[in-house]
Amino acid sequence: MIKSILVTLDESESSVAAKKFGVLLAKDHKAALTGIGILDQPWIAAPEAIPLGGAAFKVELDEKLLHDAKRRVHKLEKDFTAYCKENKVESSIIDATGVPVFEIEYFATEHDLLIIGKDANFHFTNVDETGLSVKQLIRANPRPVIVTGPEIPNEKSSDILVAFDGTFASSRALHMAILVGILKGKTVHIAHVNSEEKAAKEITNIAIKLCTNHGIKAVGHPLVTSEKPVVALLKLKEEIKPFMIVLGAFGHAGISYLFMGSCAKELLKATSIPLFIYH
Repeated sequence: MIKSILVTLDESESSVAAKKFGVLLAKDHKAALTGIGILDQPWIAAPEAIPLGGAAFKVELDEKLLHDAKRRVHKLEKDFTAYCKENKVESSIIDATGVPVFEIEYFATEHDLLIIGKDANFHFTNVDETGLSVKQLIRANPRPVIVTGPEIPNEKSSDILVAFDGTFASSRALHMAILVGILKGKTVHIAHVNSEEKAAKEITNIAIKLCTNHGIKAVGHPLVTSEKPVVALLKLKEEIKPFMIVLGAFGHAGISYLFMGSCAKELLKATSIPLFIYH
């Protein structure tokens, strides 16, 4: 069961949504919520080529940038604490300094779940390097990750969509979602995309049986189509309007890779529905 949740803090819209989603889950599971603010000092003060005599200017500029970044991080932390208090959720703050991915990976070990915005930006710049941090955390982070978009659609829904292709990645993701209690009390929609009807039904039924064994209501959606899996899933998502989508990430072989590899990446781009990912 979920006892503690770590939420990354930055100024992006998706991270504001991550904070909101963290509060929703914390209330639902009676869990403690921790916000992590990160001052990326190594990036701000990174060595760079400078003209002769420019060293003093760079030192002064770095100090100004660090001071501004620290001020903004502390404001994010203060706002997070106030928001949690307003919503009557137990909270705490981790005030970290270092490379964001490494700091998040380290502190995630203390928690059951990580929530991060899909366009998270810890540098307070317009540089589009967001995908790298999120993808690295999906691959390397020791805990399940929920990735949010700029809003939380269908937040009152009790439906969860599970993209299941029968690979180890999708099986692990579904099993972890069950074990942490994220599916408890929800209607779970198991979707499998296949061009053959028999295989679609068989693989869907495997996932349904696992849910049933844990007392979870599951509905099967064997999607028999030659369409790209992401297209079929997005159509089903519009019908169901789920609270969240569960999927394994970055499978490695043939059709399975296409389903849980490029599909995961495309879903990250195509939808604001929060994605529960366990690699």
